[in-house]
Amino acid sequence: MLCVPVKSILAFQSRTVCCVAIKSNGIIYPKHTNFAISKRYAVTDFVGINTKSKISDFIDRFQIMNPLNKAKYEANSWILYEKLVDQIPFDQIMTKLDLPDTFNSWFIITELHLWMIFVRLMNEGTRGTMIRNFIMEALWNDVEFRSKKLATVSSDIRHRQIKELSDQLRGALVGYDEGWLSNDMVLASMVWRRVFNKECNDPEKIELVVKYIRKQMSILQLQTFDSLFTKKDVKWIKFI
Repeated sequence: MLCVPVKSILAFQSRTVCCVAIKSNGIIYPKHTNFAISKRYAVTDFVGINTKSKISDFIDRFQIMNPLNKAKYEANSWILYEKLVDQIPFDQIMTKLDLPDTFNSWFIITELHLWMIFVRLMNEGTRGTMIRNFIMEALWNDVEFRSKKLATVSSDIRHRQIKELSDQLRGALVGYDEGWLSNDMVLASMVWRRVFNKECNDPEKIELVVKYIRKQMSILQLQTFDSLFTKKDVKWIKFI
């Protein structure tokens, strides 16, 4: 499944997810140049963010946990996931970086872009964490859907491979966070390990990805929550 051509995967890109209606249960853990920014938040480093008072945060939590509000957040998160993934410049990235035409390449590119969104969402306290979790659910539902369409393998093998992807994703989020909070050298090391699977001998390609991340993140950090989540006005910059 992981070696299925990515062009076949992108053929499913135009489908519309019917939010919660098509969500399958139990897919949370399925199987296979610097730009100055005032503050940097990481996906795995949410504890130290003090943007609101404790009373304000409690009120937010109370409102968000309302079943109706939670359902709205969930539906909007799934729609946001679809818009985010639909606009990722897969062809540009794969061509520039000479990545193999596989399902695994699609997943790694998607993973990188979602991580950048997750970092931005960590600015939003409780609601940002909840939206991140809903987007993760949408991702695994999408992976399950695509894997069934693309490969005629047994369910046991498919679930084992998706489980491997899940484990890799957790490690990747930590690695990208470390690079984001450190410097370009650390970030480049992570890009080399994850995007190129330690098989890239061209530093210019690695630098290209690092610059892309820094530029995109500088834009996302300045974007308001309303434009990101309510209007879903997220445009990935051109990968050049």
